[in-house]
Amino acid sequence: MIRAGRVTGLLSAVVLALAGVVVWHWPHSGPAAVRSLYMPSPHPSPSRRILLGAYTSLSGWKSDEAAIESREAAMGRRYNLQLTYYDWTDPFPDFGEATIAAHGRTPVMTWYGPGKNPGDHRTLAEITSGREDGLILRQAEAIKKFGRPIYLRLMIEMNANWYRGYSGHPAGFIAAWRRIHGIFARAGAGNVIWVWCPNLTPANWDRYYPGNAYVDVIGVDGYNNADQGPWQSFAAMFTPFLAHFAGRKPLMIGETGTNTISGRAGAFITGMHGYLRRVGGPRYGVIALCWFDTDVSDAYNWRVDQTPAAWRAVPAPARRVPAPARTGGRAPAPRSPNRDGARPPRPAALRAAALRAARRPTRWAACPPAWPRSGSSTTCTGRGAA
Repeated sequence: MIRAGRVTGLLSAVVLALAGVVVWHWPHSGPAAVRSLYMPSPHPSPSRRILLGAYTSLSGWKSDEAAIESREAAMGRRYNLQLTYYDWTDPFPDFGEATIAAHGRTPVMTWYGPGKNPGDHRTLAEITSGREDGLILRQAEAIKKFGRPIYLRLMIEMNANWYRGYSGHPAGFIAAWRRIHGIFARAGAGNVIWVWCPNLTPANWDRYYPGNAYVDVIGVDGYNNADQGPWQSFAAMFTPFLAHFAGRKPLMIGETGTNTISGRAGAFITGMHGYLRRVGGPRYGVIALCWFDTDVSDAYNWRVDQTPAAWRAVPAPARRVPAPARTGGRAPAPRSPNRDGARPPRPAALRAAALRAARRPTRWAACPPAWPRSGSSTTCTGRGAA
């Protein structure tokens, strides 16, 4: 969906029960022109642990960094990943990514294609013709200079219809993706982890897939929004996609959320947690999930604490539960970590600069020592423990 009027997100509650220490391995073998040099290998074992990330922008806080730190304090742990967003010509990474890295998170950087916004009449031809090669090279060099791993979600939700300049054009999208990938490879930007991320609907995903040689992680965006359909559980929404791509590459829920209009936020989060722990991780190989935690980016309230039940559903150690009260013997309900509670959503422009992401991965169960990166001719078919 379109940000500032769309549904996409990343969960902040589900993955944390699967905490743990992670180790990075920096592979340097393989053709440099088609290989992500710093692809984390091995990945976290989804049967035991999934990386947790978020986009966090909350009313009542002076900065997004302050808001996300409030969430981390309330949960008693840091996020592993943090979402950021850039339009086609925006220079990046900027101070936001530096802040993210300084706080131990790994950036999940969204880079929109040309023609995203109304009034921008550019198309994918700007890329495929070579006219934007200079801009692409500057971005590649900047990311290389950044020197830390970055998950790059390039031209997300290309299979939908809201980004006029690059949505709905499978052949042009694939050609543009491969051209950008090649320029980054020749520039030596090996710290990029390439995340291909369609929208959950329509289910025409394969038409836009650039090929295993050009993708490191397969992501997907999807929201539970009663404004656009009936209430759905996390499992009902994501199982068809995850089952379709399981075993091809590590999988990531790039953005997800449920809003106040949909209701039953607590049930959605509880179901998501159980599904990822029992099915999404061990069966399908989901290595990461991000929640769209905000009430200021569009007309909806996607906050993880939008209701008391939603906040209670965030599993420990995702959030810190107060000690039992001396009178009554029961632990009081977890309090929202926000100063102002969940205010009514208000429209605002979405463009993030600082959000995080960070603990480093270990290996996916039942797969070879090094998961095939972009440029590898083989794919892992292991599904982990059922």
